[in-house]
Amino acid sequence: MRALSRIAAVAVAGAALYFAGIVNSIILEHPGRGGVGVVVLAIALAIAILLVALVGTGRGDAVAPMPGRTWFVRGTWGFVCVMALVGFSWIVSMPRQHSLDWTPYHNDAIALNECAARLVLQGRDPYTDLDLFACYGGLGIGPDRTTPLRSGAFSNVPIYPSDDQLDEVWDERAKGIGTNEEFVWRPSYPAVSFLALLPVVALGWDTNYLYVACLLVAMALVVARAPRTLRPFFLTALLGAASLSAFTVGGSSDLLYALPLVVAWMYRDRKWAGIPFGIALATKQIAWFFAPFWIIAVITGRGWRAAARDMAIAAGIFALTNMPFIVHDPQAWLTGIMTPLLEPMFARGAGLIFLFTNGGLPFLPAVAYSAAEAVAGILCLVVAWRTRRTSPELGAVLAIVPLFFAWRSLFSYFFLLPLFALAAVARMPLGQLALERARKLGGLTIFAAPTRS
Repeated sequence: MRALSRIAAVAVAGAALYFAGIVNSIILEHPGRGGVGVVVLAIALAIAILLVALVGTGRGDAVAPMPGRTWFVRGTWGFVCVMALVGFSWIVSMPRQHSLDWTPYHNDAIALNECAARLVLQGRDPYTDLDLFACYGGLGIGPDRTTPLRSGAFSNVPIYPSDDQLDEVWDERAKGIGTNEEFVWRPSYPAVSFLALLPVVALGWDTNYLYVACLLVAMALVVARAPRTLRPFFLTALLGAASLSAFTVGGSSDLLYALPLVVAWMYRDRKWAGIPFGIALATKQIAWFFAPFWIIAVITGRGWRAAARDMAIAAGIFALTNMPFIVHDPQAWLTGIMTPLLEPMFARGAGLIFLFTNGGLPFLPAVAYSAAEAVAGILCLVVAWRTRRTSPELGAVLAIVPLFFAWRSLFSYFFLLPLFALAAVARMPLGQLALERARKLGGLTIFAAPTRS
């Protein structure tokens, strides 16, 4: 696969994720709708395409001959350009998003993190002091923005509580009737997830703008890392992978970990790479899945000692940012960040589990999904290790593959994969692409064509 094909493939995968995410949202809102299999297949195919795009070292791809017909390449890039306009439209529509969702608190990650930041500004520990019902009452939102648990009144709910069930139990608990066993109430992420919000919350700004800003900065860094003559194609692909802009603008705090992770992956050859990686680890647990793959990549490039030093730095960053809460109440902090493992979560997601929650397939024991996730994780690690020299960038996508098989495989786990893949492609030694060659190969971009070398 050559340079333009790699970049276009990532964008096409991002477009597939965009449409899969839309259908996934519609089905979750209206469980009777069809399309479950299409969503699962689209995500699986997108992951496969991203993996293929990262095979090889990419050395000299910009100048190597590219087999295939020009019309197909031009047609693919034409589609990417159209999707780039879709992605761009999401970004420019950010100020109008309140008309699509009446509240900026699109999910509990955004809501609880903001309430946690407010408590920190008051000198309090959110892992012990956060009052879910006071928090949501102050924000003007209700149980549809929570993570319900298969406990208490919901212990016998087979798949997921209905809106009526959520409202009924929420009203009772808000009035002090019974003990809250049904809703996740404490911050379930490491401390940077809300510490990073302190300036924004202190100023009373909408935190969603911070998340979008993180995406734009990450995009800019990827483009800056790419070969100069390929930058218009990278930028077009970043926008064409419309899942990035659409689901960030639609409401996602994941960019807080994604931005430092992109920096750490692209610049893992630098001595300071452990700092951004530590920030990513201290922000959200999904970054932990990247740790073994990042370590393999650092070992391959700089050796075991450098990898150990970088991980020590990353661990130090994690400890430093979380230490005040660990010291204050270690049990509350540990319970908080281990919530996804300790609490009885409902099966939920857009991966394989979607076929069982919304596709009509009978549920398997929960341990079956955990086993599948573990086996997939081991296989991905084996692949990453064995291809560490021939395909050193595969880990940027392999890290998330196990979550496709998990009991909870939320769509938010997958929509950022094109960003990580393009960050990986950007650090490949692709070489420079001349204007005449780009035209001859059929490459298109919504931005200026590459200048003459």
